[in-house]
Amino acid sequence: MNQNLKALIAENFRNTKLGFLRIKRNLLITSYSDSETEEYLKAIMLSTPLESIETLGKNHYFRNKEYNAILTINSHSLTVITVKKLHG
Repeated sequence: MNQNLKALIAENFRNTKLGFLRIKRNLLITSYSDSETEEYLKAIMLSTPLESIETLGKNHYFRNKEYNAILTINSHSLTVITVKKLHG
């Protein structure tokens, strides 16, 4: 992972309506609109340090302690597969 790829992902990721519902529920931001959720996810991605981003197989994993969240993003489609709170 490098800064250019991280920025590309943050600018071009996508999701479905159902995906947004799941993300909002998992991050406890159910009052956010889809566009607010997109901005929130973008902020998480851009603030995640490079050393906290891991690519395993077909997915990128953004582990962000500041937002207490981990994002799983498909490396080919740039779809946000899942988002959850970090534990521990």
